[in-house]
Amino acid sequence: MKKIILFLSVCFLLACDKDKFETKPHIEIESYNTKELPPNANLVMNLNFTDKEGDLGNGQFTYIPVRINRRRLPQDQDYVPIPLPIPEFNDHNKGEFELKIEWKFLHKSDRENDTINFKFVAVDREGNSSDTVTSDQVVILRQ
Repeated sequence: MKKIILFLSVCFLLACDKDKFETKPHIEIESYNTKELPPNANLVMNLNFTDKEGDLGNGQFTYIPVRINRRRLPQDQDYVPIPLPIPEFNDHNKGEFELKIEWKFLHKSDRENDTINFKFVAVDREGNSSDTVTSDQVVILRQ
């Protein structure tokens, strides 16, 4: 009886591990090089991905900076969504990629620091979209 329970437990664990990847891509933020970006520096974020079919490579990644300061900017100065092509990953179903953004693209106000967070979404080659991931707050220091 103990052998049957052990066998079933091992099968259950293997089956659970096999199903942890979904058809829908999954992304998560692994790390930031800083959360206070000084002038003329780069913000670098490393993101992990998983995708059951391994077709995230050559898909599309979109990030949206969201300014959360109390003082609003004129609408023509606000951030817009930035779509980027995802590099080819040779059909890997998990991995990591790096997003690097220059200070000059994030800096908006000369009167105060810009406090922002980012929203991320990835779409694989088949059109499956990940859930939206939101970053921690990042402060863009003014000059």
